Amino acid sequence: MTMRLEDFLQADDALCSFSGAFNAIVERINDPTASVADITEAIELDPTVAAKTLRLANSSLYGFPQEIETLHRAVAIIGLQQIRQIVLSTVVIEHFRGLPVIGVDMSSFWRHSLATAIIARGIARFRREANVDRLYLFGLLHDIGRLILFLRLGRDTEELINLRERDGELLFVTEQRFLGFDHTTIGSGLLEQWGMTPAHVEATRYHHDPLAAPAFPVEAGIVHVADSLANALRLGSSGERMVPPVRAEAFERIGLETAACEDIADTAREQLDQLARILLD
Repeated sequence: MTMRLEDFLQADDALCSFSGAFNAIVERINDPTASVADITEAIELDPTVAAKTLRLANSSLYGFPQEIETLHRAVAIIGLQQIRQIVLSTVVIEHFRGLPVIGVDMSSFWRHSLATAIIARGIARFRREANVDRLYLFGLLHDIGRLILFLRLGRDTEELINLRERDGELLFVTEQRFLGFDHTTIGSGLLEQWGMTPAHVEATRYHHDPLAAPAFPVEAGIVHVADSLANALRLGSSGERMVPPVRAEAFERIGLETAACEDIADTAREQLDQLARILLD
């Protein structure tokens, strides 16, 4: 297959860039000087994003004892860092809604992504990370490059899938043989174009090989373990038929315990359907 990485990442293309209200929302929430009022005003630019953000704020993911009735209050209570993660996850899912993807069921893809996000957040909470919601976003978007890969390949995706089936290997390994790179390279390049943090870019790039991450091996390791656990639990699928093995060194580095894994898995099962109803309906 003779396609270059640049063919998958065209910054001026509608597939790889936000437009209209989505672009305005992302620009505003990524502005470090934005106030609560600025963020609220940006979210309200798109009614779907606004409604889903408020529903997420009231979900079991956050567990506030009283109902949050307005976006302004949601932003004020949850905090700017957390609300950014909520809004970005909503915007990205809406951005790809309805696109004709060969090779993966979109509902199943996002269920896997949501499960990985919940698990990554749970691992971060176990580790007492300062901002657990950034790991939620890292998990949610870890396979975003695969959507771009499938959409750009179009019908050639079938050749890729057939090659994977014939050789009985992990899909990302087949991608590397088929293209010379895989969805992690595409995904990290896309996130870089979108202005995501270096930690997010690196966690996406190295989530299948976290020990190779030069600056953020812990973040990459958390997403690595979360992705494998989501696959093992069969909570959706991004196209993989087999469970990517967990690197023992990565598991040890993040300091996760077996009992904690079981608790986190239970939480993922409990929260996934609720989040899927909010974000995917």
